[in-house]
This record gives sequence, structure tokens and C-alpha cells, in this order.
Amino acid sequence: MKNWMDEFVYNTDLSQNRPIKDVVYESIRKTLIEHKVPVGERFIEKEYSDRLNISRTPVRESLKQLEVEGLVKYVPRLGVVVNRITREDVIEIYKIRSSLELLVATEAMKHITQSDVDRITKLLDDTQKESLENNIDEVVKLFSEFNSQLYNLSKMKILPNMISNLNNYLHRFRTISIEDPVRRERAILEHRQIIKSIVERDRDLSEMIIKKHLYDSLDVVLQEINK
Repeated sequence: MKNWMDEFVYNTDLSQNRPIKDVVYESIRKTLIEHKVPVGERFIEKEYSDRLNISRTPVRESLKQLEVEGLVKYVPRLGVVVNRITREDVIEIYKIRSSLELLVATEAMKHITQSDVDRITKLLDDTQKESLENNIDEVVKLFSEFNSQLYNLSKMKILPNMISNLNNYLHRFRTISIEDPVRRERAILEHRQIIKSIVERDRDLSEMIIKKHLYDSLDVVLQEINK
């Protein structure tokens, strides 16, 4: 039988020059949101802390926060177990993302320049090339870079982290969506349309494209959850 604690320990890098409580929280959270450990598996606090030779206090604090976030839950007589992301969770995440992404686009309209357009257009051309060659990992990276450049254009500091945290919950599902070549090409086209709407300062068009872009992706995620 596989010892799933190996995944949590492997993902924890204590060599970082950061507070242990932050490293522990982010490491456990990353393992959970990447779905490396099946739903229902126990997280044994003592084993984790013993194997890493750290106090149980930061582990306990991290688990309490992760329980608030819904990534783990406490089950009587069993302990802390990995929780499931539900359909309702996913739908809520996409509703929030839709509003936040529109805010990004609206703010980007105030700042975008021709040099920004040229740079992002080249990025999308590169993405299309990698997509046609079926280089999925590279497409995933370029999609993330597209988002990063849009966030930078918005000149907002807090908002990108909020969206990133939401995206983390859907990491595995987003990759599955991109593996579909038809969906991939449609997403690239929608990215081009989003940039066009920003250049034209057309908020209504941005809203329409962003909602279509996200809800097409939502359909793929929900289909995967139903399997």
C-alpha cells in the first residue's frame, strides 16, 4: 500500500529562508490542490512532523487553516482527512473568477499601449505554434504568461494573487481542458479577442468573451468531476 505521506514530505522544502509555518502551510496546500493524494486519505500530523524533524505546532496551525479553506476535514475517530472539491465549489470559483477577470480587463484598458499589444500578440502566436505541435506543457506555461501580462497591465497588486489562489484549486482540471486541441485553439482565439476588446476599450465585449471563455472551461471541469 502506498504511503501518501511521502507526497507531503517530498513537497516540503525546509531549506528555504522563510518561517517554517509558512513553508509547511504552503507545501501541504500545494500537495492537496494538485490532487496528488486521494480524497479520504488521512494526514498523520505526527508522522509528518517526525519525518521532517519539526515541531507539530506549525503543522497543527496549517491544518486548521486548510480546514477553513475546505481542503481537509476532521473526522471523529479517524482524524484529519483529504477533502473533496465539489461541483458547488467549482461553480463558485468560476463565478468569482469571472468578476475578477473582468476587473483586470477593465483596468488594463486604462494602461495598454501598442508595444504591449505587439508583445502579447507575439506571445499568442508562439502559443498557437506550440499548440499545433501538441506541446501541452509549453502551452500551459504560455497561457500562464498571458494571464500574468494582463495582470501587470491592470496595475493592480492584490488582485492577481487572489485569482492565482483560485486557479490553484483547479490546477489539475485546467491541464485536462488544455489537452483537448479544439478547446485549446478556441481558448487562444478568445485570448486574442480579449486583447482586442481591451484595445478598443469595449467593456461589454470583454465581459461577453471572458464569460464565454471561463464557462467553456467550467463545462470541461464539471464533466471531469462527474467521472
